[in-house]
Amino acid sequence: MLLALDVNIKRLWAKWKIRGMIILSLFDQFTIILLAPLRRKSSSQWTILPLWVAHLLADWVASFAIGLIYNEFEKEKILTLWAAFLLLHFGGPDSITSISLEDNDLWFRFLLGLITQVGSNLYLILLSLPQNKLWIPTFLVLTSGIIKTAQRNIALYLASFEHYGDEIANVAFLEKAAATQHDSSLTGLMMRKELAPHGTIKNLLVGPLISPERRKFSRSAFLRKEAKDVLAMIEIELSLLYEALYTKLPVVHCKIGYFLWITSLGCNLGALLSFISITKQYDLWKFDIWLTYILFIGAMISDFISIGLLIFSDFSILRYHCWEENPGSKIMVWNQEYYENMDKKVIKRGRWSKTISRCNLITNYFKDYPLWLKKCAPHWLMTYLNRLAVSMNKEVQNLEEDREWHFIFEELKRKAQDAETVEMGKEICLKRGDGILHSHENYRHLIWSVKDLDYTESLLTWHIATEFCFQHKSSNPLSDNMDYRVISKLLSDYMFYLLERQSTLMATVSVDRKEVCKRAYLDIKSFFSRQRILDKKILSETMFSKSPPETHVMSLIRGHERTSVILGAHKLAHQLGEQNSFPWKLMSQVWVELMSYAAITCRANVHAQQICRGGELLTFVWLLMNHLGLGTQFSTEQISHPGQTDQQASDEHEIAITYI
Repeated sequence: MLLALDVNIKRLWAKWKIRGMIILSLFDQFTIILLAPLRRKSSSQWTILPLWVAHLLADWVASFAIGLIYNEFEKEKILTLWAAFLLLHFGGPDSITSISLEDNDLWFRFLLGLITQVGSNLYLILLSLPQNKLWIPTFLVLTSGIIKTAQRNIALYLASFEHYGDEIANVAFLEKAAATQHDSSLTGLMMRKELAPHGTIKNLLVGPLISPERRKFSRSAFLRKEAKDVLAMIEIELSLLYEALYTKLPVVHCKIGYFLWITSLGCNLGALLSFISITKQYDLWKFDIWLTYILFIGAMISDFISIGLLIFSDFSILRYHCWEENPGSKIMVWNQEYYENMDKKVIKRGRWSKTISRCNLITNYFKDYPLWLKKCAPHWLMTYLNRLAVSMNKEVQNLEEDREWHFIFEELKRKAQDAETVEMGKEICLKRGDGILHSHENYRHLIWSVKDLDYTESLLTWHIATEFCFQHKSSNPLSDNMDYRVISKLLSDYMFYLLERQSTLMATVSVDRKEVCKRAYLDIKSFFSRQRILDKKILSETMFSKSPPETHVMSLIRGHERTSVILGAHKLAHQLGEQNSFPWKLMSQVWVELMSYAAITCRANVHAQQICRGGELLTFVWLLMNHLGLGTQFSTEQISHPGQTDQQASDEHEIAITYI
């Protein structure tokens, strides 16, 4: 019986192993096509993880299936056609080239895979001749596959760190086109002289230092704009960066790219028509015929998605506005009206998640586990679960443009007004709370909470103190400080989330993050046990009823000392409430400084990685600060190019916009 079962399984595998791989590859492609456009608008793991698996699976399936086809193609000639489709799948859709920024640097490895796949397919076609009657559709699909894989390899090459921007053409827009746009349109935001990005992101990522003239021009332009318009402009700017780094648009968006798209579509259509005529003359299994039809449909869908991505991309919308209007051409007039109407819709479309993730240390400490677990679980297990809750539990909240973003923009704008020179801008952007505290004479005694502690300890101290103040009964939600209170709480939870869950973003400011957070949790546990604080509801009242500690330093054995964030937070909360009310506006301003310090010290390539994961508010703050002249990548000397006069540099600087 077992022997018969084993024979049946072998027969089933022999018949369906290749077809199963083809179906898996097809399903894999549809998964990538559906999920790829969503990854810059969603930070959910339910979107990112399946896309990551599908993207890695595509290369493996292509290689594995080709090996299986080698052993079977003489029996079934349709397998050589399917092998060509595997090469097409290997190239992938135009909406995605890589999962992460590091994948772009592996372009040479992908080139070797491309050579191997193309060589394998050509070898299969040669071996199948002259008996193979499907050689015409096979060759046409193979041509389309070579185009797709070559475009992906070139896109990876152009987006790699060493070559980024070398071959991406600068697009010179006419001053007339820039001057005739309105601020309400997408092009008006991006093309007008005062908002042109001038390749700022490119310079920040891989380029030279930004010249003082460019800094002055950008700073003066952004100081005149409203928060909502600046947010829309930065969204589009990061969207252009996403298209350049993670899609095939830099390769497709050129005359050769248009020609290759038409060629690819024509090859697929020709192959489909040829296959239809051949199937009428030869007896093929109906399942194989229908599976091949589905493969052709998938290829067509990929081509039409490619042209849709091309037409509706942000760069396309901007570029079509640059065409000189031809009074004698009705088509050109129609195009202009079409894209002007499209502006109103495109400017409102989502380009990132527009959410803020939150995590709170105190809330997770008081996480309510089942009673049986508290009684039965050993102490070490409960400690581990509490620490796990801190790092895993999070809330996601929509970003309010008229509240959180407006406040952040106005604060950074106020700082930028004082940053007349490059040196002043560098000094201001490296403040991490001490700048705003020093400007308020009544609160200068709080500077210890940021100057005497390293960044991680300072952030945790302010995070816990903010929670104490937020939970206090005198913190009336109906007061005039309601917005500042909510902003303080939101930014506090957001920065703690970054500290716990986004270690790459905080790596430069928080080297010993894990050790400090571990000590903080143990200090909280020990302190709350001594104070008999068992419920979050009585937390604030209990803390404010106790006398504040005189120091935030905890004595250890053998005379060693270390900072205790819970003692520091207790002391800070009392000092914040000394005037019978909490200075929520001041606390919000401190949190903006803490956040801006983390944003500007984070590496530019780490910020670039966030745009394919739903985006982060910290990345928007980083780019905004650089546009306002608050950064560390500005030169103190004028940067000129050989053979370029000052007037030419000025003209280029005023009317040119670089496609990232």
